[in-house]
Amino acid sequence: MKGRHQTLDKHLKPHILWVEHLPGVQKVVLGISEACRHRYPPGHIRFKRDVEGGIKVTGYSGKGVTDIFIKIDPITKREEIKEMIAERYPLHNLG
Repeated sequence: MKGRHQTLDKHLKPHILWVEHLPGVQKVVLGISEACRHRYPPGHIRFKRDVEGGIKVTGYSGKGVTDIFIKIDPITKREEIKEMIAERYPLHNLG
């Protein structure tokens, strides 16, 4: 399910679909997208912080960044989901 902002860059779409199908993910809500330059490859997803009911991540596309909220139920799966995201999108290959 998408939030208020429903458009998504073509680079990010398959990665968000992957997140939506993780066990424990109830909903993915897209936040504001901002056109800017960044050092991450298009399609990269990076954990930002824990919030009530889920986690906040940033999605990087060829055009900029998108704030994304991932609602998790049951919340006990939070750490497992964070680990799966970190495994698929490692930071060590950047730079």
